[in-house]
Amino acid sequence: MDRTQWQEFLSGKGAKWEGDSAHFPEIQSDLYLVDLSPVGAVSVHGPDSQKFLQGQLTCDLVNLPDGHSTAGAHCNPKGRMISAFHALKKSQDDILLSLPRELAPIALAALAKYAVFFKTDLKELNHSHHWLGLQGTDAATRAAELLAVPEIAHLEPGAARPFTFDDGEALIHMVNRQQAAILVPIDAAPALWEQLSAGATPAGFCHWQLQLIHDGMPQLHPETSGIFIPQMVNLHLLGGVSFKKGCYTGQEVVARLQYLGQAKRRMYRARCESGKLPAPGQSIVETPGQKNCGEVVVAERSENGIDLLAVLANASVAGGSPLQLEDGRTLELLELPYDADADPLTD
Repeated sequence: MDRTQWQEFLSGKGAKWEGDSAHFPEIQSDLYLVDLSPVGAVSVHGPDSQKFLQGQLTCDLVNLPDGHSTAGAHCNPKGRMISAFHALKKSQDDILLSLPRELAPIALAALAKYAVFFKTDLKELNHSHHWLGLQGTDAATRAAELLAVPEIAHLEPGAARPFTFDDGEALIHMVNRQQAAILVPIDAAPALWEQLSAGATPAGFCHWQLQLIHDGMPQLHPETSGIFIPQMVNLHLLGGVSFKKGCYTGQEVVARLQYLGQAKRRMYRARCESGKLPAPGQSIVETPGQKNCGEVVVAERSENGIDLLAVLANASVAGGSPLQLEDGRTLELLELPYDADADPLTD
């Protein structure tokens, strides 16, 4: 099955909730089933996989137990993030990077430049595998019931465990308590969809994306690849940057910012009125004067308008002047679910 066939399958199931609607779809359910087509994966497999990635990524894989995940990023030598992801560690030899599908080829190409001296195989899974998501209260327990796999019922947030589905290997990643992402070979995706839809209500990707925005979880896209230092998107506050693991590409810049200075920009959660969905990287300006003060990280429609994450100049936020998108829509700043002023070196 290819992507076209998958979309044809969804269309046959009445999947009319997909698409860039001008309004947030009002679907009420205690458990959503979401087609995660916008999410991709890069597989890193082989005896040197952990050693290779430990010297490239901001996160610490050596001290990450098997069967767990961590946020992380791959930076260029200037400390700017090429990609950001969840690193799912099945074992030292088998690590999966979950990230936006359109960013996967960029992430793979950047990592491949450094992989030639290691016994590891890098592979993009966008065409061979597919993610589906369950979102709702106690997603792990509900997933265990629908899949008839009792051992996944008590998985904690961050767990990443393989299980058998349709005579093949599947993987469940507990992104948080409310979101379980399940990866299967694409030919098994229709059967997985049918099984999960017996107890979950199909819903658009906007529901999944909104939860990540509410959680203050940054994403990179091709438009923002190479722009942000990890601290600018609060990655160090989400366990995605280790300041003790030693050297990795871009480490000197990231460490210097943490130890000797303070990021002049950081990521905020915000909201604006409905309209055209702001694209990643779109400029945000301070008024009056239209002075550029930040960029959109990710945005999604909500029942209250458009919710988004944006990297903004701290001075502009502190100054209290109105902040607007380029088209004039004013941003309302919202609280993040974590302390954005915390110091990961002491807290």
